[in-house]
Amino acid sequence: MRWAWPRTVKIYWDPWNNVPVIKPRQEEIDLLYQLRLGEPGDARPAFRGDLEKLKAAVKYEFGDEKLYFRLIEGKFVLLNKIPHWDVMYEVVSSGNVVGQLYYDPYSSMWRFRLTYQGACIAVQENIIDTIKCKPPIYTGKVLAPRISTSSRQVVVVDEKYDIRGIGEVSSDGVVLVKAFHDRSLPVETSNKPATIHDVLNRNSEGLELMEEKAIRYLKRLQSRFGGASKPVVSYSGGKDSLVALDLAHRAYGDLDMVFNDTGLELPETLKNVKEVAEFYGYKLHIASAGDIFWKAVEVFGPPGKDYRWCCKVAKLVPIAKLTKTLWPGGAFNIVGQRAYESLDRAKSPLIWRNRWIPHMVSTSPVQYWSQLACWLYVFKYKLPYNKLYEEGFNRLGCYLCPSCALAEFEDTKRIYPDLWSTWEAVLERWREKLNMPPEWIRLGLWRWLSPATAKTRVAHRLPGYIINWKEEYSKRLEENSIGLKPVEAVVTGNSLLVKFSRDLFSEKLGDMLIENLISMGFKRVCENPLTFEKNNAVFEIQGNYIKVLPYNEHSFEDLVDVIKIVYRMKGCVFCGSCVLWTGRGLVKLTLKGPIALSTLDDKNARVYIEVCPISDQLVEKVVAPLITNDHKSFKRKTRRKPLL
Repeated sequence: MRWAWPRTVKIYWDPWNNVPVIKPRQEEIDLLYQLRLGEPGDARPAFRGDLEKLKAAVKYEFGDEKLYFRLIEGKFVLLNKIPHWDVMYEVVSSGNVVGQLYYDPYSSMWRFRLTYQGACIAVQENIIDTIKCKPPIYTGKVLAPRISTSSRQVVVVDEKYDIRGIGEVSSDGVVLVKAFHDRSLPVETSNKPATIHDVLNRNSEGLELMEEKAIRYLKRLQSRFGGASKPVVSYSGGKDSLVALDLAHRAYGDLDMVFNDTGLELPETLKNVKEVAEFYGYKLHIASAGDIFWKAVEVFGPPGKDYRWCCKVAKLVPIAKLTKTLWPGGAFNIVGQRAYESLDRAKSPLIWRNRWIPHMVSTSPVQYWSQLACWLYVFKYKLPYNKLYEEGFNRLGCYLCPSCALAEFEDTKRIYPDLWSTWEAVLERWREKLNMPPEWIRLGLWRWLSPATAKTRVAHRLPGYIINWKEEYSKRLEENSIGLKPVEAVVTGNSLLVKFSRDLFSEKLGDMLIENLISMGFKRVCENPLTFEKNNAVFEIQGNYIKVLPYNEHSFEDLVDVIKIVYRMKGCVFCGSCVLWTGRGLVKLTLKGPIALSTLDDKNARVYIEVCPISDQLVEKVVAPLITNDHKSFKRKTRRKPLL
């Protein structure tokens, strides 16, 4: 299903000055072209690293750099990210989308493909070969067994010499790889060279209006939410939070800076955070996760787009701990969130409280700013931005985040080979444990836990590789530091018996299991076998099995609670989430894991068990699916959630 963006960016093009315009005056709109971009249209300037990739890709496709010099060289170029299974940008030059720059993981190369507008210009300038095609014209059609050309790409024309598509040349001939349906002619511009200074001059008035509006907005909120403490700016090392920081600096003067160091930040980002704090003279508070990720990965295995245990242990817990300590009464927090980054952020209100950090009231003065507007602001005021952007990085953050594209991993590997090799060694160890092919790493299949559509699409291109989620989940549990997996779930009459690969608890953990279950509202009714009662159901725990009677959807949820307590005792990573979000003085974190100091009410009991990443991620997304024979069981309607 294709999701519609609730808001999109409008970027105009001044044909005479040959530059983009972010906020034109009403009376001049008719003199400009509106760029036709893929949604949300959040284009950004192309940096040195981007242009190097683009130039190399053009040369690879066409055998020389003529097309690059005609379309790109000396122009102010924009890149607009559009949907692709890895990374693809629309390339905007002189008011036209002239091509698409995309990363091909199978060849580990950046490729370039002309659009209709780019093809029109290239044919008109006689800098590309053409091939005729008779009707019907469709993608995949073989046009000729062989032609004489040095290009890997040719423009396909019909018998009237109208441009109809793009053909790819190989040893087997020419195949139509793109048939043009939208054949809008390129717009005419002066084709002048342009620099960032030309763009800034043309956009000075529009940018100033946006600045003034953002500063007025922040000043209004200060009187409403400021309180006794000074405002706080969450700085990430990225351009958006840098702009938000500078706007807040102009609105308030004095601020506190907070940086969330996940332990997975790139060196240049850490350097930039310190530079920015010194630039403004602000006190920098760092929420550090230390090396918890590297310890936790031995319990959870590699994180995934659908298995985000890392966010809890490396981001949410450290920042919640720090802000609760520094501002227990709450604070007003400015962030650099923008609506065009994701659909979730597009739907975000202007003022919000994060459910995990409710004492902080947050807002973003750049919520409706485009990337282009943010970059113009950075260049206008010569702000100390992260130099990784110049290398072509589109986003900054945890360098091994499973949400990253393979192209981004390649950039990290190129610039920080030692850093990447550390992570690759972890992946290789897990690849061997899970008995996966080398492509599991090379094509980023580790980035999904479940048999997601995107994972399946990639796997289909690997001969002999079949996704077997049950086998993978089972091996994850067998090979992690806990080493406990469910091996059988048998329903007999109205009872359910779940057997595991080894005993559920040792003698030294027995008392801890009992105390935790009692604190969760379970009543012990027998010691041998260890038996509990809750909600009119009986739970028998002995050796390597748990038996529940009667078995229904409600008793199953209590069974899952028992399993969560067992796994947490055996694999606690000491993130402290249970202590942090449960009521003060109710929970203690020991060397054996957490223990409740008294019987918990329903709200605190749910928080105590569910905020734990082992409960929320490992048990719900790996253990429970093996018991229910359903990899989507974590979406079940009866699943219990924390009442934060």
